[in-house]
Amino acid sequence: GDMGGEHYRAQDLQVGGVIAVFGRQMVLEGCDAATRAFYEEEYGIVQGGGEGRPQTGRPQTAIVVPPHNGFGKEEDSRQNCLSLHPKAPKMNVIRLLENKGKMLRFVGKLEHAVGFDIERVFTITYFLDTDEILIFEPAVKNSGRTGGKFMERCRVRKPQSPDYYTESDLFLGARITIYSRRFVLVDADEFTVKYMEQHASEYPFSDARAVLGKFAAAGGASSRAAELLRQRDPTGSGRLAPDAFKECLVRGGVGFNDQEAHTLARSLAQGGAVEYARLLAGGAGGAGAEAPPPPADCAPTAEGVLAQLRAMLYKRGPGGVRGLARAMAHVSRGTGQIDRTDLDTVLGYCGVALPPDAVSALFSAHDGGEGVVDAQRLVQGLRVPLSRGQERSVLAVFETLEDPTFRTGAVEMPEVLKRYRPGRHPRVVAGEMSESEALRELEDGLEGLDGAVMAKDLVGFYCDVVQGYRLGDEQLQDMLRAMWGISGRR
Repeated sequence: GDMGGEHYRAQDLQVGGVIAVFGRQMVLEGCDAATRAFYEEEYGIVQGGGEGRPQTGRPQTAIVVPPHNGFGKEEDSRQNCLSLHPKAPKMNVIRLLENKGKMLRFVGKLEHAVGFDIERVFTITYFLDTDEILIFEPAVKNSGRTGGKFMERCRVRKPQSPDYYTESDLFLGARITIYSRRFVLVDADEFTVKYMEQHASEYPFSDARAVLGKFAAAGGASSRAAELLRQRDPTGSGRLAPDAFKECLVRGGVGFNDQEAHTLARSLAQGGAVEYARLLAGGAGGAGAEAPPPPADCAPTAEGVLAQLRAMLYKRGPGGVRGLARAMAHVSRGTGQIDRTDLDTVLGYCGVALPPDAVSALFSAHDGGEGVVDAQRLVQGLRVPLSRGQERSVLAVFETLEDPTFRTGAVEMPEVLKRYRPGRHPRVVAGEMSESEALRELEDGLEGLDGAVMAKDLVGFYCDVVQGYRLGDEQLQDMLRAMWGISGRR
């Protein structure tokens, strides 16, 4: 301000007065109690007016954070919405220091995959220090896909929820939805499994004592699961392949998920097999019963490994063994011969984790002495033939497809697809599969037949269907009648 070339002094400022500030006239409307007391004591000036007008100011506008547009990390984008001078998001420093470099790695498969998607395998990595997830797809030769990074490392929200996925959401058998893609976690590396076992309080599905107690509470040796275990072991050896053991527990009505079954299988593992007899002996006396000591270690047998591999592949549905056959065809470059290294590669592509000694036993059993395995012979060993009644039912379908005038023993593929009714597929009726997926299942099962389908081709297709869906004779007949329009029973 300027009054006769002088600066404003304290006694020049009085309530009700006007001062000039940079060409603007400002009215002094009030002052606080301390200022009023100061003026009376120092200058004998009584300031008029009250405390002044209430400070209204500009109305505060609520900050609305828009949805993340997918570029960069959501936490960084939010900071730009909260301030003109954004700061880096705050991190949990203690968690960063305690878990630096620790990662949980899982093998993931696409749920309800059809066609070549059945063969796709993903490595899903969870970073314990930042709660971020990274998805990587290994490259497969001659698959038409380059592989590589499927999803950049970032935190992922659960569908229809503001919450993020945490490590407690990840376990064997878990289904997670990431950007509209639904993954099933089918395997984990050794560090991940051991980490969960060492932190059983945070991962209750990896607590062997709790899982054993759950088995005992469900009936133990008298439960349905125990009955299935005995049925899968007709020789009464007390040992089963790990996958067969886990399948019995999951299907046995004791409420086990894949992680709990895996935990129990690891605690009873001996020599590549599961000593389920120890479980039944302990389960009969409750969770705290003393189990008998394990027998001496023994090497895995080719038959046991083959059964284990079969169970792992058919667990994914009818396309499991076909996916293995395609992978072997890719790796062998059409020769149909694969060596020991190729077999490891094929199993890795298919997301199958077998111990090295088990793979060696499988390879040695199918090696003709030339250091290679015939892929077709291995696939034939994995397929379980249809029962006599099931085969008759499938052949009856083929007879209805074949031209009654000229019995050539072959049916053109377009005619097969024309007669097929994918909408009657049991999985379609149950809402678990679309009609296009059911049709693709048939096309994949009969691909590479040069346009003509023979009876043996249809029988081979239904070998996979029966094992993949675990159908009995009656269930297969009902399925054939519905999908091929066959009346009555043969």
